[in-house]
Amino acid sequence: MHDFDGMVGQIYDAAVEPGRWPQVLETLSDFLEGAATKLTFQNTRTLRSEANSVRMPPEADLTYARYYYKTNVFLPRIARLSAGTLIPIWDLLPREVYRRSEFYNDFCRPGDMCHSIGVVLANEPDTRVVFTCGRAESTGEFEPEHLDRLRRIAPHLVRAASVGLRLSRSEIARSANVDALDHVAQGVLIVAANGEILFANRAAEALLTEADGIRIEKSALRATKHADAAQFQRLIATAAERSDAVGGVMALARPVPRRPLSVLVAPLKIESTWFVTGRPAAIVFVADPDSAPRTAQDQLRNLYRLTPAEAAVAIAIARGEGLQAVADELSISLTTARTHLQHVFEKTETRRQAELVRLIAASGIYDRLAEPAPKSIRTL
Repeated sequence: MHDFDGMVGQIYDAAVEPGRWPQVLETLSDFLEGAATKLTFQNTRTLRSEANSVRMPPEADLTYARYYYKTNVFLPRIARLSAGTLIPIWDLLPREVYRRSEFYNDFCRPGDMCHSIGVVLANEPDTRVVFTCGRAESTGEFEPEHLDRLRRIAPHLVRAASVGLRLSRSEIARSANVDALDHVAQGVLIVAANGEILFANRAAEALLTEADGIRIEKSALRATKHADAAQFQRLIATAAERSDAVGGVMALARPVPRRPLSVLVAPLKIESTWFVTGRPAAIVFVADPDSAPRTAQDQLRNLYRLTPAEAAVAIAIARGEGLQAVADELSISLTTARTHLQHVFEKTETRRQAELVRLIAASGIYDRLAEPAPKSIRTL
């Protein structure tokens, strides 16, 4: 006699501690009088699938992710089912079609998954999760009693899956080192393949509030201008899915006189957990060129303890201006400009202007160096 309440407790424990899922699957296998049990995760955009299983051959999960998911004759039919739907497999596919398939002969039979019952745990825009319990051919098919047992436990599995998926989004934000990203001058966003915003740092939130270049539409990141929308969404999708044309850069137009936002979209590698394997995500960097010069000065000041005037001289030198031009631009004498530059050399431990330029470039400071210094520093 199984401790049903105890099993339910194990399921909800696993929802918040994914490392407990193997033990839950072991318990469910006993409860359903099956052999192997597994959780299958399918990326709904690429259809790539992975599985985490117990009581199957050690290499089964790896070979499934690399090849056999393509042969799974049930997945196209499961894609149409909503969360909570029970799956006696013969309701999906005739026995003779299944038994002739490569999936049955080369994957299910060696793994004691010939006869299966299961339940759809989640069918979300980017992820589909299915629980399956199988039996060997020699054991015979599951009885109605086993389906009744699965029907009792299924609602708890579905709720646990929902909790696990929500927590995986939180884990993505945590993995991004939120505190550090909030101090980055650029906007930084982490998004799912469909553009759903999973995290935004303070700079990104400010840009989203303005809705100038980027905006939020039904919790998703979108370009403000219709002409940019399709390309922007394509960059996000290719980065999240790690396709051949992965991510990229583009400019997002804004009304004159504001210049376009500069955007870089790249894949974000998220550490897989036992329950959520490789949830697709992309990281989006957004830079506002209208605010870049002052931002660069602030970064230089923080990095090398420069005064505002010294930072202004360093930025102008990095733009390739001669010292006299720097003095004229900042409305200071040539002698004062030389003094500021000497202080910059001392604080940055450089000796020549070329070394200073290389140092600033290597510091990772995002700046449109071709822009003139803001008027607020010209009287320094």
